[in-house]
Formats: sequence, C-alpha cells, structure tokens
Amino acid sequence: MKKNNKTNKLISFDVSRRHFVFFLFTLYVFSAFSFAQDEMMEIDTSNMPPPGIELFYPNKNLTVGDCVVVKIVIPEKWHVNANVVSDEFLKPSQIEIAAKGILFDTPIWPSYKKQYNDALETEIFIFNGTFQINIPIKTIEPSFDSTTTNATFHYQACSNFICLAPNQVHFSLTPLSATPIPLKKNDSSILVLLFFAFIGGFILNLMPCVLPVLSLKLFNLIKQARESRKRLFYLGLSTTSGILVSFWILAAMIISLKSAGSLVGWGMQFQSIGFIAFMIILLSVFAMNFFGFFEIWLPGSTLTKMDSATKKEGLQGAFFTGALLVLLSTPCSAPFLGSAMGFAFSASAPVLVLFFTIAGLGLSFPYLIITLFPNLLSIFPKPGAWMSKLQKWMGLLLIGTVVWLLWVAIQTIGLKGGFLLAFLALISMFFAILIGKLAPPYKPFYREIILLLSSALILFSLWQFGFSSSIHKMQIENKTNEFSLDKDKDGFYPYTKERLASALQAGHPVFLDITADWCLTCKANEAAVLSQESFNVALDKHNVVKIKADWTLQDKEISALLKSLGRSGVPVYAIYLPTKPNSPVLLPEILTSNSILDILNSNQ
Repeated sequence: MKKNNKTNKLISFDVSRRHFVFFLFTLYVFSAFSFAQDEMMEIDTSNMPPPGIELFYPNKNLTVGDCVVVKIVIPEKWHVNANVVSDEFLKPSQIEIAAKGILFDTPIWPSYKKQYNDALETEIFIFNGTFQINIPIKTIEPSFDSTTTNATFHYQACSNFICLAPNQVHFSLTPLSATPIPLKKNDSSILVLLFFAFIGGFILNLMPCVLPVLSLKLFNLIKQARESRKRLFYLGLSTTSGILVSFWILAAMIISLKSAGSLVGWGMQFQSIGFIAFMIILLSVFAMNFFGFFEIWLPGSTLTKMDSATKKEGLQGAFFTGALLVLLSTPCSAPFLGSAMGFAFSASAPVLVLFFTIAGLGLSFPYLIITLFPNLLSIFPKPGAWMSKLQKWMGLLLIGTVVWLLWVAIQTIGLKGGFLLAFLALISMFFAILIGKLAPPYKPFYREIILLLSSALILFSLWQFGFSSSIHKMQIENKTNEFSLDKDKDGFYPYTKERLASALQAGHPVFLDITADWCLTCKANEAAVLSQESFNVALDKHNVVKIKADWTLQDKEISALLKSLGRSGVPVYAIYLPTKPNSPVLLPEILTSNSILDILNSNQ
C-alpha cells in the first residue's frame, strides 16, 4: 500500500514536470510569435523576381560609335535604384559588358524618375517599368567577335516599403534566361568567415550577455563532477542540442522574415517587448529556484537540494539550459562574429543555416570538450556545503539580470510600462514561492491547480505586452520623446543620414556608434571608453562629430545602415573621414581609446 502511495506521488510530480515543460515551451513559442508579429508589421510580402533583360546590336555591320542596346524590364510594383542615388546607403545600378575584340565606352543611361519612398522618408531616383541602356563602341579590333558579348547588371530592388539586398544578373547576346547570381565571396573567404563564426560563437561564452547563464552552467558542471562518463556524455550532447536547435529556430525565423522582405539582424528579438517580458518572467522564476523557494522541475532540478549534490540533472534540463544560453547570448555581437554574420544575413538560406550551425558549435565548444574529456572537471572544487551559499549569489545575479531587462523595458516603453513589467515579475516570483513552499507537498493536486492558474495569468499578461495597442503606443511615444533631444549627456547626436552627410561635408570626421539598450557589450564599452572625459577631450581636439544610432527598437534606417556596413548586429563602431566619406573604417566590437585615436592620428 505504501508503495502505491509513493508511486502515485511520483506520477503526480511527473505530471507537474510535464506541465512546467509545457509552460516553458508555450512561453518560448509566444516570445517567438510576438517577435515575429512585431517584425511582420514592418515588412512587405514578396521579393522581386529577376528583371527581364535583352541585349542586341541594332546595326549588323559594327563600327566605332555604334551602340549595343540593353533593354531591361522591371517587374510590376517594384523599381531599381538609378545609376545615381540620392542616399549614400542605397546602391546605384551598374552595368559591366565585354566582348572579344571590342572595347566599350561609358554607358548612356536614360533619365531617372524621382519618387518619394515611404520607408526611407526621402525622395529617391529610380528606374521602373521598361528602360534602355545604350553602350557605345569605343574601339574594334579586326578579330572581334560580337557573338561573345556578355554583360552583368548590378541592381538593388525596392518597393515603396522596403529595399532588398543588392543583386546581379548575368546575360549574353542571345540569353535564354536571365538568372540572378547572389553576390558572394570566394571559397577561401567563406572558409575564413566560417572560422570567424566558430571563434565568435566561442567568445560569446565570455560576453557580459551570457554571464548569468554561464553561472548556471558552471554550477551544473561542479555538480556533475562525480557523474559517470556516459552520463556526462549524454548531458553534454543534450546541452549542445539545446544550443543548436535554438540557433536553427532563429535561423528559420530570419529566413522567413527575409523572404518576406524584412531587414533583420542579430539580437533582433530583444527589440520585441513581448520577448523581453518572456525573459523577465523566466529569469524571475529561475532566481526563486536558486533561492530555494521553488522546487518543481527546472533546468537542473536538484539545484536547490545541495545535500544531495550527486543527484543527476535531467536531459531536458540540460537541453533548456542550452536554449537559455542562446537566448541570452544573442543581444551582443562578439569579436569575429560581426563580420561573419554580416555576410551570412545577406547570403542564401542554406549558407545562413550553415553559419548559424558553426556559431552554435562555437558556443557549445566548452561543453563538448568537457563531454569528451570529463577529467577536466577535476579543476573544479568538490561539491559540498559551500555550494548552498554560492547558489544564493547566483540567484542575486539572475535578479540583477531581471533588473537590467526591466531597465531596458523602461527605455523602450517608458516608466509606466516598466512598472507593469516589474509587477508581472513579482507575480511570477510569488506564484513560484506559492507552488514551491505554500502548497502542501502531500497534496500535489493543489500544486497542479496553482500552476495552471498562474500559467494562465502570466500568459494573458504576456499576450497584452506582445500585442496590446496601448503598449505599442507607449513605444512610439517614448521613442518620439527620446529623439526630440538634440544631443545626449555624452555629446552624441542622434543618427540621421542628413546629419552624417552634413558633418562630413563640413570637413568633420565622424565617430558612429550603433548601439542598443539591451546590448551589454555596448554598455560596457560606454562605461569603459565612450563616457571617459579624457577620450572625449581627445575627440574634440580632432573636431570629431559623435553620432549614435539607437537600434533598441526596430528601425528600418538603422537596419539599412548596418547592412551597408556589412554587419548584422550591435555593437558596431565606425569612423567616417571627410576625405573618404563612402569608405568608413570599422572598429572592433571590444572598443579601446587607442583603436579610435590611431585612425584619427594617421589621417591628419
């Protein structure tokens, strides 16, 4: 009879575990859907098919001065930039042509049209419909062969809502079809970038964004020091699987958004207040687990039972720890990762998935090494009573992360919205304590009811943050108030294309800081370098204009700026020189005063 009672309790506890797993999964899916919803509000619904192109010589007997004609048909509802552009971040149309024994002169382009673009909020120069380019013959050799004539048309397609990545079409004198050839680097360059993706993923383990979860994993590694080699192998693979699956989910979302025409970037999910709310709830509950209030299953379900530190962590827990590692690593771009992902985000879907996989393997590399060589765990101290105190400090670290996310939310939706989120975090903590301590352990049914009620309340609140029009209105109002300022306390002007161009035309070097409130690496650079008086005095001596592009919320103009610089995430730092306004110098993600001043001094 006693055995049956024990079995019933185990079954009830297992039900609680399954409910909690379902709750976590629902939160995860909600945050992804909320983020996608935010993105879809900004995008068009289709990509432009390749333009139709015909190349022909009007005259059969060719002489110097005759023209080859390139006739281009742009699909309906789309246009391409003209051969001159009104904005430095737009790519002009270009054409390259060659033939055996024929040297061509400068192409003669038709007159462009002017059109106001809603996305860029400026007038741009375009070609649409059908237009014709005439390319004069400059010289002809006796052995010429006009049938070898081939050309490449470089273009950037835009609708009135979005501008796509630059592309190109190769065609010949009698083309059967004109197919777009994506811009790509040579094989050796791609291998180097893949190596950068791996190294960048590995370095993410050391970035400020990952520290809270890194402490969780460190704690688990100490606990597992006496596990069997087989058990450690499975746990390491489970953590790696959580990391890779999360990277693949992000890749799938990015591919979907790109196919719909969105300008996407690394860490973009933190631009969604719904996702931030999800992370606040998740980390609030985790913190209660570390303080010993919450003992229903979490990743590492034995964390709060330090007297039995040799108990085994579930494979599901290791998987979710890997997923959480990814969620907190993506706000910041690590060294080497920026250039690699900048290329990946503009590449085809298979290449993007490959780069995300390599970056995921880099992030999981420390855990794979310990999985393969478990003797390395001997460097950690043996489990003991000291771990009880350590777990409390880790709980404080997670609370600090929640406070940071609340601060980010306040920058996004203002003080009123921040208070609402803080209340939601407190409610989550309260229910965690209620379930873990107040619900009688011998009556698991009560726990089931409380868990279901708390889940329903929290999910309803998250839905409000993700899709409420009032929350969206708070975001717009807060951003409007922020950009009403001419200059911030550190002397940075808010970014506009016009301000950047005006400063360069006036002969001033420009230091550009592309940042976001949710980027901890950005904030570390601000504290260590950008806010230092000595650094700013040095910039003033060089008459440098400081401009800040805030990517905390989705911003098409800043997304286009990132893309033009070959980057997909923040932080990004660049120096523009008046003598080379279209060739900015990119700086490393980990900023130093010397890295900036050396460039300015070398170009005096």
